[in-house]
Amino acid sequence: MTRAAIIEVRGLCKRFGEVEVLRGLDLDVYEGETFVLLGGSGSGKTVLMKHLEGLLRPDAGTVRIAGHDVSGGARRELDATHRLIGVAFQAGALFDSMTVFDNVAFPLREQLSLSPPQIAARVEEVLGLLGLGDAGHKLPAALSGGMKKRVAFARALVLRPRVLLADEPTAGLDPLTTEAVDDAIISAQKALGATAFIITHDLPTAFRIADRIGLLHEGRIIEAAPPEQFRQSQHPAVKAFLHDWLERERAEGLVTR
Repeated sequence: MTRAAIIEVRGLCKRFGEVEVLRGLDLDVYEGETFVLLGGSGSGKTVLMKHLEGLLRPDAGTVRIAGHDVSGGARRELDATHRLIGVAFQAGALFDSMTVFDNVAFPLREQLSLSPPQIAARVEEVLGLLGLGDAGHKLPAALSGGMKKRVAFARALVLRPRVLLADEPTAGLDPLTTEAVDDAIISAQKALGATAFIITHDLPTAFRIADRIGLLHEGRIIEAAPPEQFRQSQHPAVKAFLHDWLERERAEGLVTR
């Protein structure tokens, strides 16, 4: 059965001055999957995500989200797409003066005409999915780093978007907290039926949560495959990218081949 692509990128090019960041990049992300993008610092991962959000216009190529062209800058297309996308920012971007409940409720109050009981039901649903059912009354200052990350995801998911975009969702967390956040995020995403496009430098996270992993190298995605196939890739750039991490795993007895 052919899967439907909800994110379609074709021939995407972007240059900043003399620096060519994206060089004819192609990508399909399929409905309901978790796609994790890897790449070195400065490889263009965030530039690609900004194109998916409609924040940057390409020099050439197209970007389509659920059939809507977000690369041409047409306001109608961008508005339609923004209603389909939830974005979890790297720093969380929570409002310090608002409780967790009000942070998560904010997009509902701004974008939808819902009654207070309907808003409460939506907020309580996503907080429960992310293990935050008892945190609604707290202010961000009272939360751990992992809880702040989960609140940011709750806010991104509360509108029930078809596509979830996340840039470094576990940056700055210790390994145990990272694993807990990974599990909560993926559980909530799958429960709500969203497609996830996630950028991370954290290789354990990538292999833990991804349905497919891609590597952005020299302006193009040179590999996009399920985790085990990606791990076994013979592409020189993929092998080089994974080498140090795989060596650490072997040293710890976690990889036997």
